[in-house]
Amino acid sequence: MAGPTSVLAAPFLFRPLVVLLILGLAAGPISTLVNLRSREFSAEALVHSIFPGIVGGFVYLGGIAGIIPGAMSVAVLVVAGLTWLGSRADSFEAATAVILTAFFGLGIIMITYHRDMGGQLEALLFGRLLEITDHDLAPTFAVLLGGLALVLASWRWQVARAFDAVAVAAAGKRGWLLDFTLNLAIAALVVGASTAVGALLVIGYAIIPGATARLLARTTRQMAWVATGVGLVSGLLSMSLIAYFNRAPLSPQAVALLTLSALYVLLALLAEGARRLTPDPRKAQNSPTPSTREASHV
Repeated sequence: MAGPTSVLAAPFLFRPLVVLLILGLAAGPISTLVNLRSREFSAEALVHSIFPGIVGGFVYLGGIAGIIPGAMSVAVLVVAGLTWLGSRADSFEAATAVILTAFFGLGIIMITYHRDMGGQLEALLFGRLLEITDHDLAPTFAVLLGGLALVLASWRWQVARAFDAVAVAAAGKRGWLLDFTLNLAIAALVVGASTAVGALLVIGYAIIPGATARLLARTTRQMAWVATGVGLVSGLLSMSLIAYFNRAPLSPQAVALLTLSALYVLLALLAEGARRLTPDPRKAQNSPTPSTREASHV
């Protein structure tokens, strides 16, 4: 019977498992801030806009090893642009959509221009989790943990800005710098995961753990812990499923994201069921007692 033990015993599954665990660890706090600060659209824009860097790194910088440096160089430019646009609320969404479509289209043109690379499009978009090598682990971990460090270092003020941006500005903190830091952390998550789960599927890790934690947690710190737990559990479960159905032609990247989505749906149903079964104390206080009902009829 397949399980965590069989995953640990198989080298071709162990490396993907480690990558997914580090990805889940980094995605927890980052996706929590994405949820708290309503940055889902910015995360989606980063996912698509960094694609030319992924393609350029793969084509011009030596294949898979060049994906992370190529993607990170473009990511810094995109992050700077999105941060500047964020200060112009009147045109943010429209301009972000233009950047998203233009950069993603540029990436498609780049890879189709090199006809010998046309077959790599699917791998760049949807990842190559089982093909991760030992040489890929170090840069992947460095970028993911770097993004996590950015979020943890600015956590207090990121949370404060999510609830009261005016108070943060009054405290002397620069809002644009906090926005740049968060956008750069999201970009690091996207870049670090690009070689594993691809340029498109990584959006699930940027959004779903935080959205799941929002259903269950009562505080922002609890949200970060729950989101991290969801990311870690989904990675372990998905690799266990791959080990169990090892004869089926399943995409490990798709299984990882579907497992993450299934956890969200399951926990959402459990949270809704618990909410319905738990009496609301406010309603209990406002509901009339037998004595007050009798008095109302007198």
